[in-house]
Amino acid sequence: MIHQPIATFYEAQIEEFVIEVEELLKLHEIFTRVYANRTGKPLYVVSNDMEIDVFMLAAEAQVHRIVDLETFA
Repeated sequence: MIHQPIATFYEAQIEEFVIEVEELLKLHEIFTRVYANRTGKPLYVVSNDMEIDVFMLAAEAQVHRIVDLETFA
């Protein structure tokens, strides 16, 4: 599954909350760029896939170029 990073929302000062949100946005951008670079897909496609939580089988992930090799135990 490809999905976006989540936060642990807690009762905190507004400044701390804003800092956490900014960090999450940076992580989202980093993950999106890594997936886009790895898969060769445009940023908007990867970002869309992350927003809607795309579920896929191992073989589909390999075709999507998220994993290199699928193995069976």
